[in-house]
Amino acid sequence: DEENVGRAVKYLSAAQRVYCFGQGGSLVIAMEAWARFITAAPQFQCIEDSHMQAMAAALSTPDDVILFFSYSGATKDVLRPARRRGAKIILVTHFAKSPAAAMADVTLLCGSKEGPLQSGSVAAKMGLLFIIDVLFNEYCRTNPALTEANREATEPFQQSCCKHRTKGM
Repeated sequence: DEENVGRAVKYLSAAQRVYCFGQGGSLVIAMEAWARFITAAPQFQCIEDSHMQAMAAALSTPDDVILFFSYSGATKDVLRPARRRGAKIILVTHFAKSPAAAMADVTLLCGSKEGPLQSGSVAAKMGLLFIIDVLFNEYCRTNPALTEANREATEPFQQSCCKHRTKGM
């Protein structure tokens, strides 16, 4: 939904901090979102531990955004304190009528279906990764000066890491 993507990017662009959260297999996707965005914007953070996620959510402010990945949308406990504190919540899920969606300011839907025995299927992960890519590209398009300056600042490090990795091959 183009309108929801636009709203999500508006929230991400205005945020003081963006927390990328997920539980279980969705945490891997949250880490991927953080890894993608940190190349262009320093306010993105990924917190892996669920207790630390809950504490960050409980201390969030109206200037913060929770970018939350939950395929089922059933995981919602970490969102309650963020909602009470006024943080914006962007949910990436498959189910528009899920408990987490009821708490979100923006819900972005991934299209791939998975059965109960396919938890974390590659098709579902690809749908979630596609949404990250759309958000990232739109964020960069909307904030060109900021993202270009940050990408230029990180480029020497990224190049030295790549050179270091290929030396041993």
